[in-house]
Amino acid sequence: MSNPPKSSSKPAPLSEDQLVELGEANMRLRQFHRAARAARRAAVGLLVFGVLTAVPQFVPGAGFSLSASVMGLWMIVAGCVEYWGEQNILRLRPGVFKKLMTNQLLLGAMFIVISGWWMLEVALSGNAETAQLNHVLGPYMGAGAGNASQQIDQLATLCLYVMYGSVGAFGLICQGSMAIYYARRERLLQAYLTETPEWIIQIQQVQRMPGSPRTPMKPFRS
Repeated sequence: MSNPPKSSSKPAPLSEDQLVELGEANMRLRQFHRAARAARRAAVGLLVFGVLTAVPQFVPGAGFSLSASVMGLWMIVAGCVEYWGEQNILRLRPGVFKKLMTNQLLLGAMFIVISGWWMLEVALSGNAETAQLNHVLGPYMGAGAGNASQQIDQLATLCLYVMYGSVGAFGLICQGSMAIYYARRERLLQAYLTETPEWIIQIQQVQRMPGSPRTPMKPFRS
């Protein structure tokens, strides 16, 4: 007696219409891949500059600054959030761009607050850097001249204002623009998840899971 034929568990090939639909969805997916690359670049930059800012504060004899330590550690945490965001953008997680937008807004607010704090310190009590610059440039601007020291102080104070103010401007412009970018991508992601068939979303999400194949999976058809 012959054995009954075994049913094949192999998924049926996609129809021509499904292939077209999948191709169009993959084209739309590229905008999120670009956003993921932007999040990766932000993560790398924040982690590098965060480490360069925070680590010297804990080196003996280098001089400790609480505000610089907070800035460095905050950038490291924000960089980790951006890395998390990159992974979840590729997996099409709803709400990921909203979290990245919040991360950028908080980071920018931190830059602005610390920038304002540094400028306030210069305005209220001066700064050791002003005295150091006065000591270096004094002989070249006329030692003993009555207004030479005052001119150097004014120049040094202006330089400090520009330098510290640029930190706040950086946070306002760069982090503000990134927050706007993420807010727009959040709307696009919501529209994409709403308009794209569920079977395509599942394929694209599974492809980004750890250990999953990178070739498109074919769904079962009845």
